[in-house]
Amino acid sequence: MTGPFETSVNGFDGRFLTTHWSIIYAIRTTDERRQREIIGDLTEKYWQPVYCYLRRKGFKDSTAKDMTQGFFCDIVIGRELIQQAEKAKGRFRTLLLTALERYVVSDHRKTHRQKRRPGTGVKRLDSDALSDLVTSQKEMKPEEVFYYTWAMNLLDVVLKEARQEYCSTDRTAHWEVFWSRVVAPIIDNVDALSYAEICGKFGIESESRASNMTITVKRRFRAILKRHLRDLVQSDAEVEDELGEVFAILSQAGAG
Repeated sequence: MTGPFETSVNGFDGRFLTTHWSIIYAIRTTDERRQREIIGDLTEKYWQPVYCYLRRKGFKDSTAKDMTQGFFCDIVIGRELIQQAEKAKGRFRTLLLTALERYVVSDHRKTHRQKRRPGTGVKRLDSDALSDLVTSQKEMKPEEVFYYTWAMNLLDVVLKEARQEYCSTDRTAHWEVFWSRVVAPIIDNVDALSYAEICGKFGIESESRASNMTITVKRRFRAILKRHLRDLVQSDAEVEDELGEVFAILSQAGAG
């Protein structure tokens, strides 16, 4: 039971993007070992949107990998970008994108680009799983690809967490109904199965039961998503704005 939500952009065992501001603030610690761990974790979580942005800019795979390494080595680590992050200044992903845009047009990139090797806090890049995503969103602008990759990774995490929760508590049927009715039609771009078809496929006793199962998992999925989004903002009131942005990003990609 796989699809783009689980395979096309994921590569970090479902650990992408729980960017707690407390973790970002913790990077200011004087404990160098802890600081390296935090930088490494955030770098690992954010390199995919950076790489996809660069590919959409027209850079080849090897160049995009090199520039991604350079961006994290020279800007994120070298200029202590993470340490400069402040809640009051807006979303961390926006700060990262702004810094990336400046990096791409800088004379530093043009005159000093060289092969970067994964160093302290920077992981070796494996872009094979991203090739389909990069080529499938041809109509999107580079910044749109950046945010789309971010949103897809977030949804991947949420879907995996929800699936684990239901399948580990003897409610696998709930997940299968939800996947077939809600998720599969989106990723396969096909019409959703009718509840009658779902009942026949999974042995559900009635259409109303199948409908209730779908609604139950939808509510849980939304709750998990909102919990992850809460880690990215200052207050509960901002969660709905984040939720709206996630869906707007995905809708825009679908429209393209």
